[in-house]
Amino acid sequence: MSADQRDGDVLTAAVQTADGTGYAAYNERADGSVAPFYVVYTDSDRTERYGYICGACGSLGVGMDPMGRLECDDCANSRKPSQWDAAYL
Repeated sequence: MSADQRDGDVLTAAVQTADGTGYAAYNERADGSVAPFYVVYTDSDRTERYGYICGACGSLGVGMDPMGRLECDDCANSRKPSQWDAAYL
């Protein structure tokens, strides 16, 4: 994870995304099994979400399913679903 904190905000850092620059919000986190996941926005004002960044390996390859389960594609970090659908079983 390459974080650029030159703007002085320790809670928001610039990260390189496939689309250019994203902004990781380190005060918006979801607990994972290994390390937290942090929300990434497309702008420094935090108006449009881009996705998540894995706190364990720094990868932006984090997937979310419809029940809110987060899983990093590069390491074993994951978060259990935030919702549960009994019909799923």
